[in-house]
Amino acid sequence: MKSIFFTALLLVIVLVIVGANKAFNKNPVKKGQWEKQDIISCGPSALELTTGDNGKFIPVLPGWGHHGYTISTSNDSTQLYFNQGINFYYSYHFREALASFKEAARFDPTCAMAYWGQALSMGPYYNMYYYKMKKGVPAVLKLMNSYMPGANEKEKGLIMAMQQRYSTDTTNADRSKLDSNYASAMFLLTKQYNTDDDIKALYVDAVMLAHKWDFWNNNGKPKPWTTELVTLCEEILKRNSFHPAALHYYIHVTEASKHPELALHSANVLKDVLPGVGHMVHMATHMYQRNGLFTKGVNVNEEANTANNQVDSIAPHLGIGKNTILHIYAVQSYCAMNAGMYSKGMPVYMRARNRLLDLRPDIEKDAYSQYIYMMPVIAWVRLGRWQQIVQSPAPDAKWKYALVLDDFARGLAHVHSKNLKAANLCLKNIELNMNDSLLAVREMPFNKPVQCAGIAAGILKGELLNAEGRGSEAVAALRQAVAEEDELIYREPQEWLIPARQYLGAVLLQMNRPKEAEDVYREDLIANPGNGWSLLGMYNSLLAQNKITVAAKFKTGYIKAFKDADVKPLASVF
Repeated sequence: MKSIFFTALLLVIVLVIVGANKAFNKNPVKKGQWEKQDIISCGPSALELTTGDNGKFIPVLPGWGHHGYTISTSNDSTQLYFNQGINFYYSYHFREALASFKEAARFDPTCAMAYWGQALSMGPYYNMYYYKMKKGVPAVLKLMNSYMPGANEKEKGLIMAMQQRYSTDTTNADRSKLDSNYASAMFLLTKQYNTDDDIKALYVDAVMLAHKWDFWNNNGKPKPWTTELVTLCEEILKRNSFHPAALHYYIHVTEASKHPELALHSANVLKDVLPGVGHMVHMATHMYQRNGLFTKGVNVNEEANTANNQVDSIAPHLGIGKNTILHIYAVQSYCAMNAGMYSKGMPVYMRARNRLLDLRPDIEKDAYSQYIYMMPVIAWVRLGRWQQIVQSPAPDAKWKYALVLDDFARGLAHVHSKNLKAANLCLKNIELNMNDSLLAVREMPFNKPVQCAGIAAGILKGELLNAEGRGSEAVAALRQAVAEEDELIYREPQEWLIPARQYLGAVLLQMNRPKEAEDVYREDLIANPGNGWSLLGMYNSLLAQNKITVAAKFKTGYIKAFKDADVKPLASVF
């Protein structure tokens, strides 16, 4: 009787809080072509699963750490697979998580928490903006509820909260409300079980799902829900410095801030705590690239790819897919070009392109795929490989965003060869292709490609004007490009890969305006801490002002940043 009363009371309290709580509601957005795509395809998706030849959904996998969460079961295998499942859920490896929870239920079919884990794994996730309920969810919820009497009071609370996450509306029209309801229910549990770090982590996850990639304003101020999440992650890590969810989520809720160094330690720990989980290894690069540690970013993404391949080899029936995580290659490419890597970097850039074409040969209506396709060309711009740019074939004429990036690269190459007529033609091509409807489609919750096209046009225009001796107009064009770049919503890697301030600073130095250049580079080092290109720009601007002592510090910084470079820059841009 006490259990029934508690459950009923909990449901009433949750519904009251949900009715009053508007903190998690999101403005409705128009669905575009991205509805069925991952925001960032970091980890394998959770699709329908089958067993392997041995009748198991998944074996015990290596390298997922030692974190566990005790549940009501007398079966050791169920507990083991539940622990594996919760670690993979925290890691955004939902396919492995779901299979693990299914395996837990295979050993103990009466364990309610095994079905709770399945419902958890089949729900919305951070890197998918739009979500439609999986067809297997209702059956899992029915099993979860039918075995709830065997759960303890805390588990019943988690089960009741899980019921808030789903509805009978298969159109997903009420997803925003459901996300809010679930977050509210988890908030209640954090107050009731305030020493349970996993409940707190699940609450952080719930709020993150209600505000995907939306924690910081571009001026560095937190969104209303952000401070609580940061604080909760820090509280968990004070008690348990190896908690996988807190390490992971702390990176996500701080990476777009003006202080990405906050979670750098978490990045270093996370990749070592879960060395067999590809996304958790990869997560280190979120902090490495935000702190200018680009060589480490290149290396850790290779380790992440190896970890994914290992899982694929051990459990091929899961269909994880070797070498298919394009996001890993995109971030690795960004890190390699910023580390000044050409010889070592070219295989990285080309792998991103080639794997993209293997997986998505038709990218005419996919601007983000065109962006990945152009990684080698943007790397050539970053590294000043002008001859390779002009000698390379142009993209397919139907790939309008790829053409914008290609004309940006070719235009700069022509500026450097003093073929200003050809450069002007490239600028006109950019301005023409900017009007294509594809570039106006926003990939929620990030940016429209036309925004980056505007930055490309502004930089090329500024470089052209400077080459024509129209310095003041060049500075104005580049400042406009900077302003447009500052409006971009953070993404990893950045959707515009070469900061406009680095072009502006270089032009100001050419015009013998070193103090203004210094100010520009200082601003860029706030936006891109530790970036060797802006450290070099700072050094050059300080040296031009005869600030020898201060300049020495920045020289040390840029030399360290380019220690693995085979292309040594002399300025912030080529």
